[in-house]
Amino acid sequence: MTSPVFPRTQRIGIFVYPNFEPIDVWGFAEAFSIARFLGTGYSDPPPYPFEIVLISRDGCNVKSINGPSVAPDWDFKKALQEPLDLLMIPGGGGTWPLLDEKDHPADVAALLEWVHAMDAKVKIIASVCTGAGVLARAGLLDGLPAATNHGAFDSVRLWGPKVLWDSVSRWVDAGKYVSSAGVSAGTDMGFYLVSRMAGRAVAENAVSAAEYDWHRDPQTPIYYPPQAQV
Repeated sequence: MTSPVFPRTQRIGIFVYPNFEPIDVWGFAEAFSIARFLGTGYSDPPPYPFEIVLISRDGCNVKSINGPSVAPDWDFKKALQEPLDLLMIPGGGGTWPLLDEKDHPADVAALLEWVHAMDAKVKIIASVCTGAGVLARAGLLDGLPAATNHGAFDSVRLWGPKVLWDSVSRWVDAGKYVSSAGVSAGTDMGFYLVSRMAGRAVAENAVSAAEYDWHRDPQTPIYYPPQAQV
């Protein structure tokens, strides 16, 4: 009996930094971690469709906002050396200190340089919540549609005045760059990206395994924000 043949395992990298929002990371990660190739189940051994790695600036432990700490797998240097298919940047209260050019200009410059270097090697860069601010500040979203946390919309958009911000959609697919609104919207986007990268059947099986109520249509939001300030 011949062994089954599967597509290659794709690697998902998630950038973590002090005071990131936990569900931005774990909700998104779950969509990929619970996914299985067709014909296999949750308890079957690898290979799996996706492998997930956490990345921090220096590889040291990072504490989420009002939540647990995580032990990253890679630092920035290793992330540039290893194969990676998708990079995701989450949001949270730590986004503003992360982009504080007034008090930490060298750190911000180093972050943006790394984001540009990663942009040159990965097929997809995604953001959840205020993580879109990092991509906007790097100039990667200029002239493209993007989403961010509805509650932080008016502050995040200042990092990207040339971005075509969408203040209603759950997530926005602009090709290489895929961004979601706040917190739980990142989980919906995660399952969408599973579908895009591994096929709709794999995504639907993952949704079933997670017992998750997937909002499949980003144009039918579950939250309608107030008008953005001019």
